[in-house]
Amino acid sequence: MPTVSCFLSTTDHPLDENHPLWHRPLPDNRLPGTKKPDRVETDAITYGQYFSAISRFCAAGGWDRIITAASRQLEQPVVRQDLGRLSIFLEKHGAFYHPARLQVKVKDQALSFVVNVAASFHGRNALSREVKALERLNDQRPFGWFPKVYSFASDRLPMFLGDWFDGFHEFHLTQQPDSDEPALVVWDGAATRSVLSEKQAAALYRNAAMILTTCYDPLTSCQIFPWHHAAGDFVVRAEGDGVSVRLITVRDYATPSGIAAEPDDERAILDALVNFFIHLSIRMRLDRFDGVKDVAWASDHYIVPMLNGFFQGLDLTARMSGFPETFPDTFRHYFNHHKGTDLLTMARRIAGTVFDQRTEERRLIDRHLARHINELHQLLAVSG
Repeated sequence: MPTVSCFLSTTDHPLDENHPLWHRPLPDNRLPGTKKPDRVETDAITYGQYFSAISRFCAAGGWDRIITAASRQLEQPVVRQDLGRLSIFLEKHGAFYHPARLQVKVKDQALSFVVNVAASFHGRNALSREVKALERLNDQRPFGWFPKVYSFASDRLPMFLGDWFDGFHEFHLTQQPDSDEPALVVWDGAATRSVLSEKQAAALYRNAAMILTTCYDPLTSCQIFPWHHAAGDFVVRAEGDGVSVRLITVRDYATPSGIAAEPDDERAILDALVNFFIHLSIRMRLDRFDGVKDVAWASDHYIVPMLNGFFQGLDLTARMSGFPETFPDTFRHYFNHHKGTDLLTMARRIAGTVFDQRTEERRLIDRHLARHINELHQLLAVSG
């Protein structure tokens, strides 16, 4: 039988029933700007209940969930006798989930998994949709961009077991004392956080835009939504002058109400794609300084990488949808036929639909939107 140990973030912080935190409730990291639900929340989940629930989830059925996940990850059979120590690390108090990183010794190898635990009202509502979305996208877009889902349980504490991307870390914009331009820092656990170079930061925005666009279905307007850099949805790993990017959460994959509709002809397909593109371009620029501070607006430097990523993704998704190779150029010409004032009107409608006007995020968008749309319009006109 594997031995189970519980920790906060590292092995320097072990946790058991004798620790003062064991009987205390997990922090409630509710989504900024959201209202409390009308229904009464269930009792708060304690640290002890959290770790105990994950332990039971893993051990259920003779450790079948861990055995199945390890077999798929190693691409070879694993039996219970191959399992060694299981370490559970509480990684984050997220707006939707309290994710735990599992480290499992299997045949003298250390394998990593994630258990996303829905301890909040919003998380419980989202988790089953996320499981379906991840399974669908991993089937339709098998490029390794998302965690595979190995198992799911819908008990009092719903949770699912998936891949943990070793070496990938959350990132956020940060203010620099010697510059007006924010930099991108990687939360890699180092005492001094790594700052991405301009090339690496550009590659990050290009890859994130490419992933989201590749997952857009132009026939139905289905897309990954909601997502937000401030929530740490994307993670990054530096690789020389470039980076690799993964999307660790997909809260839904559908046609978002109010900002998209399922198109019924060629023009409707292009109109829906213009809406997707404008919304993507706005949301790509939003973050929070250091993940939790004021809302941040990314530099103009990242517009071109974002555009490049969008068109790279559009080429991929068009091919997968059976569209002609010329479809990205068709979209570019269609976009360029719009007047700048019309594009700004569309952008304001999208902002008004998606972002609450009372929030700091919306106020920041309103300040930058005209310049942002003008920049997009000029860049696409030149390249077209």
